[in-house]
Amino acid sequence: MIGCLSTDITETFVNQIVRGIEKSLNGGVETMLFVSAVEFGNNYNKAFDFLFNHNVDGIVLCHHIPFDARSNFTIPECDVPVVAINMEVPGVVSVMPNNMQGGYIAADHLFSSGMRHPAIICGPANRMSVNMRLKGYLQRLKELQLEEPREYYFGEYDFQHGYDAMMQILEKNKRVDGVFAENDYLAAGAINALHDKGLSVPKDIKVIGFDNRDFSEFWRPPITTFQQPLQEMGMLGMSVLHSMIAHGNAPDKLYVLEPRLITRFSTTGVAP
Repeated sequence: MIGCLSTDITETFVNQIVRGIEKSLNGGVETMLFVSAVEFGNNYNKAFDFLFNHNVDGIVLCHHIPFDARSNFTIPECDVPVVAINMEVPGVVSVMPNNMQGGYIAADHLFSSGMRHPAIICGPANRMSVNMRLKGYLQRLKELQLEEPREYYFGEYDFQHGYDAMMQILEKNKRVDGVFAENDYLAAGAINALHDKGLSVPKDIKVIGFDNRDFSEFWRPPITTFQQPLQEMGMLGMSVLHSMIAHGNAPDKLYVLEPRLITRFSTTGVAP
């Protein structure tokens, strides 16, 4: 039996990762016991103990479980192998997308689309994915000899933060012509703010998002973004867990898969 713990099954990332896990189960031999933090009042320690006490053979931690003071979640020492998917957990074998490379490619794509005065809207400052996307973005800007954004505008991964941050950017930097929004909700908010200011996307300012959320293809204009390898991460995570169950360890502590750039109107001005 494989235990799977997530924050919330209704989160799109979670159900796609779980689909990848399901594809990798040996049908008839293995089954999955799934729990979310919701059913335990967001007490991750209770949820983890529930799985452990049901004698699971391995545990998968599935997208984005917070390891901070608010959650007070720590993984106890135990003889059950644990794999984290779509987050890097200290001391735990982790399967991650290459967020740094995503930020790097975002800067490169905006530059090739005509951006010369960059800006960025970031997600929560305490998330590793946020900081790795920022790091990759800044690295490529430096290589291109473009001026680094003066502010990074950390905040929630939601539409309102994207909208508000874009308004602040426009007040402080009249020359900005390209924005990397670290997820699609931020990108959607930024685009609406630009429309409300009478600016055209991408003619005046190009916008790129991340995660390829369902709405990104149908926003006006459609959002250039990155497809995360969610099912692939679920499948790889299970492969690693199988190895740990069979042999007691994994060849590596960190496994990284590449996101895929999806170009749309918000940067190219051309319908796909």
